[in-house]
Amino acid sequence: MILKKFLAIMILILSIFAFTACESKGPAEKAGEKIDQAVEETTDKAKEVTEAVKEKAEEAGEEVKKSTQ
Repeated sequence: MILKKFLAIMILILSIFAFTACESKGPAEKAGEKIDQAVEETTDKAKEVTEAVKEKAEEAGEEVKKSTQ
């Protein structure tokens, strides 16, 4: 009976430590978040640049059309 109580208390203590440790972010998690943010920002910029290039290409195509008519 004493062994069961001891094991229950140990499991409770280990659980508390485990949950407490999960709340704080470690350096790897912080670095991962920074990488995620950088990838997202890069993707957004790439989309903007792609749209700008597309618009300029369409404008150039229209200019070529006008000049050949």
